[in-house]
Amino acid sequence: MSIRSEKLRVLLLAPEKIVGGITMWARYLQKYSNPESVEYYLIDTSKLYDPLGRKLGFRGAILGLQDAVVRFFKIFKAIIKFRPHLVYFTCAPSIGLVIRDAPLMVLLHSLGIPLVAHLHGGNLNRFFGGCILRRLIVRNGLRLCRSIFVITREVEKVARTIFADDKVIYVPNMIDDDVIFSTTDKTIYSIEEKAPLRLILVGWQAPEKGSLDLVEAMQYVQTPVSCDLVGKAAPENQKLIENRIRDYKVEDKIRLIGLKSGSDLEYMFKEADIFVLPSHFEGFPYVVLEAMAYGLPIIANDVGNIREMIGFDGPEPAGLLLKHTHPIDATELAKLIDKLVMDPALRMKFSRNGRRRVAKKYLASNIVPELENLLEKMV
Repeated sequence: MSIRSEKLRVLLLAPEKIVGGITMWARYLQKYSNPESVEYYLIDTSKLYDPLGRKLGFRGAILGLQDAVVRFFKIFKAIIKFRPHLVYFTCAPSIGLVIRDAPLMVLLHSLGIPLVAHLHGGNLNRFFGGCILRRLIVRNGLRLCRSIFVITREVEKVARTIFADDKVIYVPNMIDDDVIFSTTDKTIYSIEEKAPLRLILVGWQAPEKGSLDLVEAMQYVQTPVSCDLVGKAAPENQKLIENRIRDYKVEDKIRLIGLKSGSDLEYMFKEADIFVLPSHFEGFPYVVLEAMAYGLPIIANDVGNIREMIGFDGPEPAGLLLKHTHPIDATELAKLIDKLVMDPALRMKFSRNGRRRVAKKYLASNIVPELENLLEKMV
């Protein structure tokens, strides 16, 4: 590591216009950065043409190719103008890692530019598996990075078997300090005092996010509850969810809310009583941190880093986990919902544990300085 008298200049490749964990992470990285020592130049990598659940199709492929070409020229223009000490890739487990990020890593490395990659997600096969050609392309690109940041313990474990052990670094997701400090301990009512309790699932509304599983489970729930599905859905998923709601005859229990943000989303969290995420796969879902910060007890599938996030195996858990099954057992999900609804003391316990856990482990003001110390050591 050389000693510099100037700021560390980091070219950050991350989305800023879409809703998602990577977007929030990049936003907080810049917000809590030390401007005296680090300067970021962000190139937006948002895939506005490819919402979750929508088949890419020919038009999407053309738009994706066009987007990749435009981004390629933006990056090299930024390299000439900004002269970064480091290029920071935020990588999702998608085809973009194969056809765009990994080849770009090879090219930038050939120019002598230090690289780091941050793997946002928990899908092992999409990061390290697939066909031989895919594995060759992705692993070759990642090997050229000085460090590979990961957000789940499972990805960390597998990555350490592929790359140099000291190259792989676990960095948890983070939440804005303002969220935890602007909310107060949530008052949990008994079912006699407040009925029905309100469940909430926030995120892309798609089969892989567990939206259909929650709809199915609602027909088996015995206690008085209502459920809000908050988030954008691709047209085919919107129709599929609406049809399932009618098929299971739970129209009186479930509302498909659509996308909410800002104060509107804050209101939804504050009005809710239980957060449910029966997702089929996850990495380190920001929305779970958000729900915990608002004092919501968690019911989630045991995927990605959720077990560690909610402290499930520790003395102060913040929620309940489904067994890792696929397909998800809707009756099991219903039983966990009934369990929490009928036990206000348990809800209060999970609520307080979740807020304490977020404040202790996942505040951006703590994680960003640690991350930037790592970046300083790489150039």
